[in-house]
Amino acid sequence: MKPVTITRWLAAIALACIATAPASADEGYPSQPIKLVVGFPPGGPTDIIARVIAQSLGKELKGSVIVDNRGGAGGIIGAEAVAKSKPDGYTLLVAVESSQTRGQALNPTLPYDQAKDFTYIRNLAKQRNLVVVNPQVPINSVQELIAYAKANPGKLNSGGTFGATSHIGGTLFDALNGTELTFVNYKGGAQPISDLIAGVVQVGFFTEATIAQHVKAGKIKALAVAAPERSPAFPNLPTVQEAGGKPMDLSPWFGIAAPAGLPSAVTRKLTAALDKIVASPEFLTQLETLGAVPVKDSSPDAYARQVAREIDFWNNWAKTLKTPLAR
Repeated sequence: MKPVTITRWLAAIALACIATAPASADEGYPSQPIKLVVGFPPGGPTDIIARVIAQSLGKELKGSVIVDNRGGAGGIIGAEAVAKSKPDGYTLLVAVESSQTRGQALNPTLPYDQAKDFTYIRNLAKQRNLVVVNPQVPINSVQELIAYAKANPGKLNSGGTFGATSHIGGTLFDALNGTELTFVNYKGGAQPISDLIAGVVQVGFFTEATIAQHVKAGKIKALAVAAPERSPAFPNLPTVQEAGGKPMDLSPWFGIAAPAGLPSAVTRKLTAALDKIVASPEFLTQLETLGAVPVKDSSPDAYARQVAREIDFWNNWAKTLKTPLAR
């Protein structure tokens, strides 16, 4: 075979390989199960929403998405595991504000950089928190709570889990309204609610989904919604601002993140799948049963900017506190 002919033959093979190669890096993704890491134990709000996301994402990607619970430290343990994983799209994180934005304010020795060590893909949903009290406490409004707490500094106990909104709620409420609640720390989210019903603690800042049944049964008294808007489940319940307190937003959010350096093609494929999920009536119905609402307008860039803004807010806020939050 002549040299020119060999050259043309090799060139033809190369062109054929290019023609049959995947059109993009994500064409074969996913080719193996995806691990969705949850930084909380099974059974809690984040785990429940994670399983809804996993089921919907698996259907959309025509693959398997497996929930991997790595509970502890307000989601930090799970977030650290993802931050140190290979950025190939097969290890994802159910990102929450406690580990991704408030983490450094709570723990200066955070084992990862909240902004730089993750690829933020999309914010999906948020819940509302309610400000509640034990029914035996002589308090029927936010204004009365503020007045009572100021007149009795440190005498009202607020129960919750360190790093979660049940903890931050009381601390933020104090900072905004000049009150002084005593925080009682619990390992999980169920016990402080039980103790609130029993009167061991008197005040709580819990997600609507976890206490709605107790409020409707009269076991817990709801004073306000700690969000910019009222809740459809409790349309007559005012927001904290409407009830006379300083405006506060304790809406926990749930998004999807991956290790930093995720290929852009995989990011695009995941974003497209998540966009479809958020628009799905089935997903919306599932969120409603959890007391959650969808985040309709989100993208990798918008989500990353949101995280950056919240990191600055919580870090600056922590500096104003009389008692440091860090353990």
